[in-house]
Amino acid sequence: MTQDVRQWLDEIKRLKQQLAQTQRELNAAIESSDQWRQRYNIEAQQRRQEAQRYLEQVGELRGELERWQRLSPLPNELQVRVAVRQEMDQLKTLDEVKAKLIEAMLERDRSREQIHQLVEALEAEKAAHLETRNSLTTALGDTVDLLTKAQNQSQSATTVLPTLIANQSEYSSSIAQLPEAQQPLPQLPPIEEG
Repeated sequence: MTQDVRQWLDEIKRLKQQLAQTQRELNAAIESSDQWRQRYNIEAQQRRQEAQRYLEQVGELRGELERWQRLSPLPNELQVRVAVRQEMDQLKTLDEVKAKLIEAMLERDRSREQIHQLVEALEAEKAAHLETRNSLTTALGDTVDLLTKAQNQSQSATTVLPTLIANQSEYSSSIAQLPEAQQPLPQLPPIEEG
């Protein structure tokens, strides 16, 4: 019986050791699982933050794209951006990037100068347009004044002329014939409807 009890005690001891080993493995697995879960959660949080940043960047880029399209709508602007991006990706060294940046800055400066010249030309054209408009307005006013004077002279002649004709016999010896107009009366140009 002692033998049986000893066997049972050995079996219990072995089972306790197995249980302790299994418990250690379980604890290690739980700890490993917790570490992996924590890593997963950190990674997932980072991915969510990156996704949110990318969404914000996409929104900003779309806004910028729309703004640029409103300022200077280019039909192939997206293609140009892709080509520029590919060209930038091909640059390997810092010197290549610097050279490309200098080239881009020079092009920007040339473009600014060209824009400045175009703005100056536009301002000069506006001034010339204003001067032309003022000249034409003055000429039109002078023409209207001349027509008004000519019309007033014509009306005074039509009121005086019948009286003269009626009393022609009376005045024929003392009044000389009125001279005919040497120049035709000015006329306004036809009105264009448009």
